[in-house]
Amino acid sequence: MKSTERHIALILEQSQVTAVEIAHSPKGHTLTAAGSFNSSINFDDQDMFSQPGASQRERGFAMELQTFFKDIGGGSRSFAFGLNSKMIVVQSIPTDASLTESELDQHSQWELSQYALVKNINAFNVSSMVLDTNAEIQVNTTVIVAVRKIFLNFLANVCRQLSGTLNIIDVDQFGAENALRFNYPEIAAQRVLLAGVDENSFDASVLANGETKNFVTMEWSTENDMAQLAEYVKGVNVESVFFHGRIVSQALVTSLKQLVSIPVEIMDPFKKVSLPRTLRNYRDIEARKQEYASAVGLALRAE
Repeated sequence: MKSTERHIALILEQSQVTAVEIAHSPKGHTLTAAGSFNSSINFDDQDMFSQPGASQRERGFAMELQTFFKDIGGGSRSFAFGLNSKMIVVQSIPTDASLTESELDQHSQWELSQYALVKNINAFNVSSMVLDTNAEIQVNTTVIVAVRKIFLNFLANVCRQLSGTLNIIDVDQFGAENALRFNYPEIAAQRVLLAGVDENSFDASVLANGETKNFVTMEWSTENDMAQLAEYVKGVNVESVFFHGRIVSQALVTSLKQLVSIPVEIMDPFKKVSLPRTLRNYRDIEARKQEYASAVGLALRAE
């Protein structure tokens, strides 16, 4: 890289929009803008995007983003979006390790068609990726990701109205995984759990030697949420746990620490990304760093 490039990533969760802009230069990575706002659109309500009024929704969201970028000082027009499990279908399944790439694609399409939320498989863009292989029994752990085409069109049209390009669409948790790898290079020799927590569920990724080996989304189903998470942590045999997300707090970390015998901490997504004190909302960003993990990970991707 010979010059500085800026990339902006936006995480959508219900009506909350969280954004991070990072400058990539030969000298490193620097945060140039960050913030969040509440949109007039509830992005979790995916059925809404099939209803009349598409052009008004696109124009309205583009205007919201234009005002928001002006407020936080964001100038990049290379956009990445991170979506939660209400907007993007993510399923982790076992697959036969002997399947060819085309056979795996066909099998993934069939598996997804059995999923209750997928009423019309042709309405989705589908991709699959092998996370792990059990050579002894010739079974892969494969993740299937599907996003509605009509929602992709919505985001692409909004980007065009902002004179930009839609560069990346990904699962928000996968963005957080990238932030963890970048800021904590020592995990390349460890087996760790990354937990993204919100009010109703948690996303959990197991990373071994820096690579994702398993991914699940679990709804809270007990009165003692931490006991539920602790049981999962014990079952996946990890060396440490990292938290991120809007509702993550030190109290939550303390609760889990009382139930497991491994290190537990809140991930710092700016550990190796420069966070200038000259940013107009520096104190707010510093106080809520864990909320930006997914956006940081996506904004670090230069493709």
